[in-house]
Amino acid sequence: MTTSRARTIPMISPRRVAVYAALTLFSLLFLLPFVWQLGTSLKTPAEIATGTFNLFPAEPQWENYAEVFRRAPIATWFFNSAFIAIVGTLGATLTSAFCAYGFAVLHARGSRLAFGMVLLTILVPYQVLIIPEYIVWAKLGLINTPLPILLPWFLGGGAFNIFLLRQFMLGLPRDMVDAARVDGANELHIFVRIILPMCAPALAIVAVFHFIYMWNDFLRPLLYLPDPSAMTLPVGLSGFVNKFARQWHLLLAGSVIALAPLLVIFALAQRVIARGISIAGVRR
Repeated sequence: MTTSRARTIPMISPRRVAVYAALTLFSLLFLLPFVWQLGTSLKTPAEIATGTFNLFPAEPQWENYAEVFRRAPIATWFFNSAFIAIVGTLGATLTSAFCAYGFAVLHARGSRLAFGMVLLTILVPYQVLIIPEYIVWAKLGLINTPLPILLPWFLGGGAFNIFLLRQFMLGLPRDMVDAARVDGANELHIFVRIILPMCAPALAIVAVFHFIYMWNDFLRPLLYLPDPSAMTLPVGLSGFVNKFARQWHLLLAGSVIALAPLLVIFALAQRVIARGISIAGVRR
């Protein structure tokens, strides 16, 4: 004897339809500038000069990208940006995790006051520190090297990164830390073997956001890396405005090259970022 079960189709509420329609509309609006940028980078100068609004060219001109690489050392600038962004991200993520561990887990005397002073540094604009920093690095003979850009991120990792990781660590269960201390584990062992694995979502957020910041950083590379062979991609692309004046297809092709790594990172890390943001709120 067979029995059939009635299948019920869930009703889709008008409110849900409206929400998804609004999200789709906003997604398309945010995507439109990039689609226009990509399409224009594949057009001919004559096609751009017509003034008609067409997102995609009649015939894609992929040689525009080859032309950009021929006219400028894009590969060198790309490597410089990647090196600075990767090393700076590793340094900032690791050292900010160390500082956050001290503020969230160790509870030393005066740690709250010290943490408040760290947060106050967010209010100090970098422009205030440009001249004294440049004098120090120039006297050390480090101009035209990436060290003035990288070394500060190995000395604390930034106030915002420390704040984010500290708030995440405050929400972690203390039982495992206390049990490890009872078993004789030192603080470094607890930090590496227990805290860091549990903080993986927050560390991913810090790493992704800091990589984007380092990749897009313009002022520091402009000050400390004046040599064309040491320039980063944002600084090198800024010279396109004069070098490729009115050659919008080449300007936008260079911009797409600079933007591509960030899109890849977001596409690969979006789930980790969403999960980390959902559980890394202010706990205390």
